[in-house]
Amino acid sequence: MGLLSSPGAAIRLVLLSQVVLAGAIVWMDLRDSRGTAAPGMFAPPTDGPSVRPYRPDLGPAEPGAPAMRPMSSELDFSIVGGAIRLSGQIAGGDADRFARWFDENRPAETLIWLDSSGGSVADALAIGRTIRAARLDTEVADGSVCLSACPYILAGGVNRSASEGAVVGVHQHFFGKNTLLPAFMAVRDVQRAQASVMDYLGEMGVDLRLMSYALRTPPEDIHLLDSAEMTALKLTTDAGADPA
Repeated sequence: MGLLSSPGAAIRLVLLSQVVLAGAIVWMDLRDSRGTAAPGMFAPPTDGPSVRPYRPDLGPAEPGAPAMRPMSSELDFSIVGGAIRLSGQIAGGDADRFARWFDENRPAETLIWLDSSGGSVADALAIGRTIRAARLDTEVADGSVCLSACPYILAGGVNRSASEGAVVGVHQHFFGKNTLLPAFMAVRDVQRAQASVMDYLGEMGVDLRLMSYALRTPPEDIHLLDSAEMTALKLTTDAGADPA
C-alpha cells in the first residue's frame, strides 16, 4: 500500500512537511541573526523598514559588544568627550534629577549627546526646556538611539543634529491610565497631554507634522525618521541656526 493511499496518510505527510519547513526557517533565522540585534531593529532607517518593533529595555551594541545591550531604567548623566551624555530610559522624576545634576555640576560643555529609548513624556518635555533655557545644543551620534519621548529632548537643543548612523523614532504617547476615571475623562486627559506636546514643539520651532508620524504608529512599534524627514520637520537644524 502506497504512502498516499489513504486521506489520513496524505494529511500526515503534509503536516510533517510543514513541521520540517518551519524548523528549517527557524534554523536559518537563528543562523543569520547570531551576533546581531533583532533584524534591522537598530539599523539606520535607510537600512530597513521605517516601522519596527519597539524595545525600550534594549539599546544597540557598542563596537565589539554583544548584539544588544540593556538600556538603563533611568537616565544617566555624565560628561564624556567634551559633551554631556544622557543615556537610558526616561523615568518619572528624571527631569528634576537632571536639573539638580546640572545645577550642582555647572558643566562648561554646551553639547548634549543623547542615547535613550524614551519613556516619560512629561519628563522629556521638562528636560528639553532645561536644555533650551541653558542654550545647549543636542546631538544623536552614530550608534546611538533617540526613540519615543527622547526626540522631545532632542528638540530642546538650540542646534540639533543626528548622525547618519543614529536611530531616531517616534510613536503614540503613553501617559498612563487611571482605571478609577470614567472613559470620557481619560480621553480628555490624553487630549490635554497631546496638546501640551504640540505646544512644546511650537515653542522649540519644530514642525507639528512630527505628531502625525507619532499618532499613526502604535506604542509597541516605532517609526524611524530619516535625515530628510528630520530636516523637513525641523527636528534637526543647520549648524548655527537659532530657532528661538
